[in-house]
Amino acid sequence: MRSYKKRMKLFPKIREAKTKVQYEWLTERHVIRASDKFFPLLEKLGHKANNVYNQGLYRVRHKLFQGEWMNSVELDRSFKTSRDNRDSMLYESMGNVHLVQQVLKTVCQDMTNWKKSRDAYRKASQKFSGYPKLPSYKRKGWMMPFVVDNQTAKLRSDGTVEIPCMDNFRIELWHKNVKKIQQVRIVPMNGVFIVEIVYKTEKVIEYKPDNGRYLTIDPGVNNAFACASNVKGFQPVVFNGHPIKSVNQFYNKERARLLSIYKLSRQREQSHRLDRLDFKRNQKIERYAHEVSKRIAELALSHECNTIVIGRNIGLKNGSQMDKKNNQNFIGIPHDRMLQMIMYKANLLGIVVIPVNESYSSQTSFLDGEEVINANGDKARARRGIRPAKRRFKRGLYRSNNGTVLNADINAAYQILRKVVPNAYADGIEGWLADSHNSTRQYYKYTVLYYLGGKSLKKHRGTLLCKRTS
Repeated sequence: MRSYKKRMKLFPKIREAKTKVQYEWLTERHVIRASDKFFPLLEKLGHKANNVYNQGLYRVRHKLFQGEWMNSVELDRSFKTSRDNRDSMLYESMGNVHLVQQVLKTVCQDMTNWKKSRDAYRKASQKFSGYPKLPSYKRKGWMMPFVVDNQTAKLRSDGTVEIPCMDNFRIELWHKNVKKIQQVRIVPMNGVFIVEIVYKTEKVIEYKPDNGRYLTIDPGVNNAFACASNVKGFQPVVFNGHPIKSVNQFYNKERARLLSIYKLSRQREQSHRLDRLDFKRNQKIERYAHEVSKRIAELALSHECNTIVIGRNIGLKNGSQMDKKNNQNFIGIPHDRMLQMIMYKANLLGIVVIPVNESYSSQTSFLDGEEVINANGDKARARRGIRPAKRRFKRGLYRSNNGTVLNADINAAYQILRKVVPNAYADGIEGWLADSHNSTRQYYKYTVLYYLGGKSLKKHRGTLLCKRTS
């Protein structure tokens, strides 16, 4: 871990870099179900896009095996030549050349990403779990997402987006003040089509300056997000993660039941029931993520916290060594998706969001002023013979060196902030922990907000969250 002085110098640079992100392009999502009159058309175009992608990928890979690299211009010229020679008519299969060209750009982009990953692997292979594989072909008969550019999709004066080449396909926008659209993405997903319209707003984000008030967040499972702050009098907020666990539990149980039926009846393991089940589960989690991210952004804004520091561990789920039950609960929570939503909604309000590695934040003690490093972790304490090695002695509880017990996730949240801003608590924190020195066993109570899903926030007061024992 970097020294105190280096972290103090590094934080302003990190924050300044985050302020350069401008969310001028926003996305609006619409669902096209099987009952919609345009559904058969989108289904047909999805199949055509799949065929174009596979053919384009075949040509690029064939050139690569010959020692040559084919870019998007050469790939487009290859399809034109095949059309002129009547060898393949895929260039006109989607009804508009622009639609085909967007699919071919996707092919070239996938190959470019693979090339970059390959070069990065050759320089530092320890950062990868294996050698990067070439983009694979899409399954035959399946549908593929495709993009409609702003030359093909037209924005009308009445606030609707129309695509003339697709039988005048029309989508009415919810936001009527849209001045320009960038593209329309049509994504097949679980038996429906998700139409994503990317449009531009005239709003310019003016990021708030660093005022020394920070909101720190520790993501988890039972407690989806534990929020704390260095603001005096701030009551820690815990967002309940059980609604997501409940949704995932029902989803896993029902999916396993349906798959067992299909296996016994020797049917293919794909049906409309599974599609509906996947879609319903994804929609519930998406709504939860939207509502929680909105609450967090409003929480930071109400306490004048111009900076949010949130824990993030890249690749943690790939190396998860939990038992089957806990691993299933942990993997099923889309932490990255929620992080993206928090960043997106907070930045629209001018609040800077800084993700940071949360390693050893749950093992080190905030009340004892420990540095969040390996030397203070559980394994290091065990090697040195310090008892207890693990101070997280019970579910949700953490005991400091002087016997004070506090919420484990709140402790981790405070430590996450300390990793980025080591002097964040220079003025101390008041209001979150009572002061009592005369009692041999004093219970400390403070209010924690539990987000239960839906439209309401419920307060639970009187929960044992911290105590001091002599």
